[in-house]
Amino acid sequence: MDGPAPEEVLAQVKRILADPGFSTSDPMRNVLLYLATHGVEQPGKSVKEFEIATNALGRGDDYDPRSDSTVRVVASRLRSKLAEYYTQEGAADPVIISIPKGAYFVSGSYRHNGHSNGNGNGNGNGHGEQDTAEKPASPTRRTVLAAALAAIAGAAGGFWFGRRSTQPDLPWQLTTFWHEFLEPDPPIVVYSNPAFHGTTATGLKLPAFARPSDGPVNDLYSGSGEVMAVRDISRQLSRLGVDARVKRAQLFTWDDAESSDLIFVGGQEQNEPMAQLPKLEKFNLKPESQGPIGSPGAVQNEQPGPNEARYYVASEDQENGTEFAIAALTRGVTPDKRILVLAGVRTLGTEGVAAAMCNPTILAEILQKLGVAPGKPVPSFEALFEFRIRGGAPLDPKLCILYRRKDSPAGA
Repeated sequence: MDGPAPEEVLAQVKRILADPGFSTSDPMRNVLLYLATHGVEQPGKSVKEFEIATNALGRGDDYDPRSDSTVRVVASRLRSKLAEYYTQEGAADPVIISIPKGAYFVSGSYRHNGHSNGNGNGNGNGHGEQDTAEKPASPTRRTVLAAALAAIAGAAGGFWFGRRSTQPDLPWQLTTFWHEFLEPDPPIVVYSNPAFHGTTATGLKLPAFARPSDGPVNDLYSGSGEVMAVRDISRQLSRLGVDARVKRAQLFTWDDAESSDLIFVGGQEQNEPMAQLPKLEKFNLKPESQGPIGSPGAVQNEQPGPNEARYYVASEDQENGTEFAIAALTRGVTPDKRILVLAGVRTLGTEGVAAAMCNPTILAEILQKLGVAPGKPVPSFEALFEFRIRGGAPLDPKLCILYRRKDSPAGA
C-alpha cells in the first residue's frame, strides 16, 4: 500500500500544529514547517543542519553545527513531542508524521499499515518516505502544495521561510509587552553560568554542595533550558527589529545596567548578578540547598493568599514530572528602566517560562488580568507558572498566580 500523498501529509502537519501542546515552542513548530516545506520540493531528501539553523531557526551564516547543537536539540525534542502527540491527542489520526532519527526530513505513513509508531523511526520500506521520494510532485502540483504550506504557516502563527523574509505583523500582546525593551537601546540578556566545582569527568557540584576535594572552580557551563530561553528571547526581539545584547552572568557588570533594560535568565543561585537584586515581593526561588529538608527546589510564596501554598515544589522526576517558574517585571536600576526575571526551579522551568512570555496567548491572559490595553504601559508584576515536563520538554504552561507589584510605574 502506498504512503500518504503530499496533500495528506500537509493536512496532518496542520492538524499537529493546531494542537495546544505545540503552541509553546516556536523552534519545534518552525522546524516541522520548514521540513514539510522542503519535502514538497525534494521529497525524502534529508536537509542539512546548517540549512535548518539559518532558514528555520534564524541563525546567522556563522552557524557551525560542530560546535552548536541547537538543531539536534530541537529535532530531538520535536521527535519526542510527535511521539507524545500520537499517544494522546493524535491517537486516532490516520496519518503519522515522523522525523527519522539520523536524518532531517518529514516522513508520512498510514497508521494501519503497522510500519510507524510516531517515534521517528521510519523504516524506508515503501510505506513512507521512499514512496514519496519515488513520486515527486509535478510543477503545478508543487505550486498548489506550496500555497497550502503558506496557508498552514499563517494559521500556525508564521515561521521562518527565510532569514531575510519580511516578518508578518505581530499580535498586539507581543508588541505591547516587549515595547519597553526596544528603546533607546536593546536590553541586556544575562544568562546564568554558575561556578561549579569539579569537571565533567569527576562531576560538577554547586558551591553549596561542594567539598574542597571536589576540584577547581569551573564557570563555563549553562543549563540547556537557559540556552533555549536565550534563543527564544533573542528571536522575539529580532522579530521586533532589535538585536539582544547577551552576556553570561560571570561577565556582567552593573555599569552596563545604568542605561539598559535587563532580562535575567535563570535563578539567583546560578545567576550571581540576579542574587544582588532585592528579593521579589511575592515569589522567590528556594534552592535545594535550603529547607524544608528533603524537598527539591521550589518557588517560595512570600505572601500566601487564600487557597495559595507556601511552597510550590518541583517533582523529583526532572524528565517527566512537574516544574514551576517565575516571571517578574520590575523597575530597573534607574526609574526609566525595567528588569524582567525569567527563572525556573530547574533549567527546564526557565526554558518554559521564556517560551511562555513569547507566547501571545499567555501574554493575552496576563495583560487582560492586569487591565492593559493595546499599546499601553505594562505595570510591574510577578507571575507563577506551572509546567508539565514530558521527555525533558516543558509543556502546557499554566498561569497559576498573577501578582501586581507595588512598584508599578505611575499611570500603569
